[in-house]
Amino acid sequence: MDKSYKENWDFYFTQIEDSPVSVFVDLGLNRVLPVAENPFVLTMFIEMLNPLENGFCTKEESEELFKIEDRITPLLVNKSGAIFAGRMTYDGDRVLYYYLKTKDGAKKSINAAMAEFPDYSFSVNIEDDPEWEYYTDDLYPRDYELHTIMNRHIVQNMKEHGDNGSLPREVNHFIYFKDEAGRKNFADEAVKMGYEIASMHIVDDSEEFPLSLIIKRYEPVKYDEVNDTTSLLYDMAEDNGGRYDGWETMIVQDRN
Repeated sequence: MDKSYKENWDFYFTQIEDSPVSVFVDLGLNRVLPVAENPFVLTMFIEMLNPLENGFCTKEESEELFKIEDRITPLLVNKSGAIFAGRMTYDGDRVLYYYLKTKDGAKKSINAAMAEFPDYSFSVNIEDDPEWEYYTDDLYPRDYELHTIMNRHIVQNMKEHGDNGSLPREVNHFIYFKDEAGRKNFADEAVKMGYEIASMHIVDDSEEFPLSLIIKRYEPVKYDEVNDTTSLLYDMAEDNGGRYDGWETMIVQDRN
């Protein structure tokens, strides 16, 4: 493993077709992949006993699934040098992802360990994946999903510093465009939504998105509302050949 590697576990929600998906992933692996000495991906599918209607697990069953994960992970990581990359939960399944140094013995070890959980049906697949495509395609968040992670961290950090997210304050949003037509169309739509144009300029060091736009509006910064706002602006930017690049604001504390 590259010496620059640092674990960075995080989670996000997404969708596969119409099914909600919960993903827990080590984002730190993205900085060092592919890990050449671990070229095989093992995916372990565990069928839930009593999934919720949305395909996720109950609190009670979640604890049992964590027991399985806590049993399997040290078995593969400590004994055979595997790398635990993450897990997905959807459609009544818990899926664990491990990258192996060798295919030998992994299935046998898992089968033996799962004898301790006789109520659970499971399957194990091992495939060649030297480029770590399962990690990048299944686990690692897309740009929009990275924004939801960033939103959560910013809002949580502000809350820890005394911010009251329900209080409106000026929020600036940053968007970049490929051409003037896209920027103008986005700006016109944003004004209709109650935004003001804070600034428009050319970014000298960007070849793909050289035109910047900053819009501002008084808004609360509670997590769900921030996600609703940024997802709308994100989609608007894409529709106009642009890229939404985040937001910033100030901390607003309760007035005594």
